Amino acid sequence: MAGEQDLRKAMLMGNKTERIIFATTPELKEAVALMSGERCMTISAYITSLIVEDVLAHKGVLPDDFAKEA
Repeated sequence: MAGEQDLRKAMLMGNKTERIIFATTPELKEAVALMSGERCMTISAYITSLIVEDVLAHKGVLPDDFAKEA
């Protein structure tokens, strides 16, 4: 799917300048660390991959002009 691939590129490529900060429990932090390690990813990459997959699964809610620069 070219559209899905373009959307994925728009979200993952480029200079990472924005941050999302959130609070978590020690248990969730440990689980995320274990899961990211199982996938040979950093915690940041693991969280980002989960978000991207969810966005792609629900891309119908995005505006039509979302990430057209991809």
